[in-house]
Amino acid sequence: MDTDFDHIGEHELDRETKAKLRDVTEGFFERPLEKARQFDWDEFKRNEAFRAIMMPSPLFWTLGNFERSFTQKLGQQMYEEFGKAVSNANDDVGAAETQHTLTDIEITPDEEGTIESIISGLAEGERDPDWQREKQAILDADGSGTLKSAGSITWDLWVEDFEGGRPLGAEIKTPKPNRDQTMESKRQMLKTVAAYKHREEPTPVVRYVFPFNPYGSLEAYEWWPPQAFFDVTESDGMLIAESFWDAIGGERTMEGLFNFLLEESEGNIQKLQALAGDSSL
Repeated sequence: MDTDFDHIGEHELDRETKAKLRDVTEGFFERPLEKARQFDWDEFKRNEAFRAIMMPSPLFWTLGNFERSFTQKLGQQMYEEFGKAVSNANDDVGAAETQHTLTDIEITPDEEGTIESIISGLAEGERDPDWQREKQAILDADGSGTLKSAGSITWDLWVEDFEGGRPLGAEIKTPKPNRDQTMESKRQMLKTVAAYKHREEPTPVVRYVFPFNPYGSLEAYEWWPPQAFFDVTESDGMLIAESFWDAIGGERTMEGLFNFLLEESEGNIQKLQALAGDSSL
């Protein structure tokens, strides 16, 4: 397969990691390919005449059906499941799971007030994001008051024994999240720190995660909504691109993951080429 990914490098993942990742990728293309197979050009011409006439190519619409279904699966599943597979193949960290829910979250009124003061200050531009200072404010808040329920918290990826016996709670977002998503993620991080003040278990390492960086470097990152709540260029309270994959899987994991995906995608691309009837794709 001719590719233009020479910048990725040649690092290969070990056999166990590839096996766990293959469990994720098996069937990943099945639903998108089925959606493409189900496309009926004659029916589309009758029912969607405006679009069909303006782009009179069954190939274009067949691939369009595939792309919509494929992109949806990417957004919903891929990063969490790959993170779980990579972590579970790494003997340096504990067991990993996706959508891990912390139940019976309890914090004091002073801790709750401190959290909301931090969030409002960030939202209104009255304070700069600083994860260590924010975390310390929660630790310094009065924890002796009556505990009140703060509901539950669900982490996209949870990795046991991640750092010094502490688990990792990762909130994974694509690198262009909206403002409300980012604000709620910061609140979730602060609530988790507060809740574990009242538990015997070690406080988790909580991080806001971008699994890749479309801007190339952190210095070039310019998507404004999350920057009120996180110092993205300093990766403060965050794990971004290589730093995330390497943290859960070991050095050069992201590079190895890309090479694995290039290998796995070749056969599926051939299936799509045959379906579309165009070997030049």
